[in-house]
Amino acid sequence: MKRYPFNRMQRGAASVEFALLLPIFIAIIIVPLLTARCLWHYTAAQKAAFDAARYLSGISAQEMREPALAMAAADIATEIIETEIEGLQPGGIYDIAVEIQCGDNQCRGVRSGTLPDTVTVAVSMNMYDQIFGIDTGRYGVPIEARYEMRYVGR
Repeated sequence: MKRYPFNRMQRGAASVEFALLLPIFIAIIIVPLLTARCLWHYTAAQKAAFDAARYLSGISAQEMREPALAMAAADIATEIIETEIEGLQPGGIYDIAVEIQCGDNQCRGVRSGTLPDTVTVAVSMNMYDQIFGIDTGRYGVPIEARYEMRYVGR
């Protein structure tokens, strides 16, 4: 029986081990980074909803009562959200849906009746991965943020 030297039998073992462990190492790196990216987008959506709600909560009672002014204030709140979300990826492909409510109704003014107690801003968007090349699906990763604030403009 012919015997081989020990080092000759081990030739290529490190390459095989590396090839087997490389996908695990890549997953260990990519999964936390993708999770952090999703949390970053959620935090940006939550901050945008907060900023828009803070703006709406401080508009005057006259603006809240007049339909044209209330809708203009809601449009400005929507622009605040879109501007902050645009900062995530300039020229991005985000599908942003914004829902703004003054009390239980949409902000369209209340000429007669009581002013709302709260203003609520909800932001829904889809995040698409363009960094790691991970297929996030046709609709991306859904991210939703909602903020309700007491109306203080009375």
